[in-house]
Amino acid sequence: MTRQVFHERVTLTFQDHVAEVTLARPREHNGLDWAMIDALQTAQQYLCKLDGLRAVVLKGDGESFCAGLDMAAIMSSPERLPSLLVADGAGINPVQRLALGWRDAGVPVIAALHGHVYGGGLQIALGADIRVVHPDSRLALLEIVWGIIPDMGISVTAENVRGDVLRELIWTGRKVDGREAVTLGLATRLSDDPQRTARDIATAVAARSPKAVAAARELLGRAPGMSERERLALEASLQRGLLGGEEQLEAVAARMGGREPRFDHPR
Repeated sequence: MTRQVFHERVTLTFQDHVAEVTLARPREHNGLDWAMIDALQTAQQYLCKLDGLRAVVLKGDGESFCAGLDMAAIMSSPERLPSLLVADGAGINPVQRLALGWRDAGVPVIAALHGHVYGGGLQIALGADIRVVHPDSRLALLEIVWGIIPDMGISVTAENVRGDVLRELIWTGRKVDGREAVTLGLATRLSDDPQRTARDIATAVAARSPKAVAAARELLGRAPGMSERERLALEASLQRGLLGGEEQLEAVAARMGGREPRFDHPR
């Protein structure tokens, strides 16, 4: 197992093709200060360079996943605030990258949510592919109480949440528990132990054909902006790239032989 620490705020471990990224500011419920913002972006960049990476678990240390912006800490360096809204060459600014940057790793990201999941914390979680939530968690978009709006890419990451639901949560800052979060589409499934469940999902993903997982991610990521004809053509194109390939043949051989498949080459 390899272990990295970024800016004393985020730890990353990597073992058996699965990386675990842990927000590590537990006394402050993993509130986002400048060091945490820098650490998360550094961790995202590190993931992009990890050979053999097949899945990521995103979690928080202590009593909460992330309670959102630590406004007092952020306002202690007001000179940095303008930089947060300056877009890079891809048209994404630093706060948006906190949520959208996980997709650059090119593998499924599973977030384990417990305790407080507020504001920027919820927006970061929405950037994951799957969210496992504890029933007693509290989730909210609290930006409105500070007189601002959610702006960490939520117009992209929450596009599958019903518009009326999103409006109510953004306009009121209402807190919901884990059960309601699943009902509303903010979370994927409930678990009394979200971190263990997230690890189990990541382990299951890592055991599958990396090329097939990547193709499925591409299909689901690109399809919403396409016509029906284009979607069907993309399905067929991606499938042609898998059929008869080394990984697909190994998957069939393993299934027929009653054994686990072996996909040992780097991604």
